[in-house]
Amino acid sequence: MMSRTPIPLLAGLLSLGLSFASPAGAQHDPDSAHQGPAMNFHRIDQRLATGGHFAGAGVNELAKQGVSLVIDLRDKPPAGQEKLLAAVGIRWINVPVVWAEPKLKDFEVFRELMAANEDESILVQCQANYRASAMTYLYRVTEGGVPEAEARKDLNSIWVPEGTWQAFIDEFLDSGTNEAG
Repeated sequence: MMSRTPIPLLAGLLSLGLSFASPAGAQHDPDSAHQGPAMNFHRIDQRLATGGHFAGAGVNELAKQGVSLVIDLRDKPPAGQEKLLAAVGIRWINVPVVWAEPKLKDFEVFRELMAANEDESILVQCQANYRASAMTYLYRVTEGGVPEAEARKDLNSIWVPEGTWQAFIDEFLDSGTNEAG
């Protein structure tokens, strides 16, 4: 004869098992990436920050922080981005970097823009702050005299590049085109 498990006990055991398997049980805060004016916003210093797409009133917050230029690395930025930023006094420049195919020439254009605007407060932007943080890392190491480990710490606070992007970083650093000038 089969014994029967009381329904409340079975429900309790199932609930306990599901709590260990669910993301909520992992205590992950899905909104943490959206704290600040942009997704994965990271302030490197008073003059330089990186971030993804704008969150909430992010454009106004950037203006309050004194950001005067956004260099957007998305190959398909949202329509009206330049107008949105101009409304709060922030200039916008797009350098289209294809996520799956970053090129050394993309970095060269980015490097020239950063150097030409070194007196401005800049947000380097892309969709989720992966392209932006990687290109900013390369710029800081090759042009800014920032020790690699220090720049890597800022990069890795956003993500740890792998695959295509780590290969791009390695190729650039090994290419010999990374010398200032």
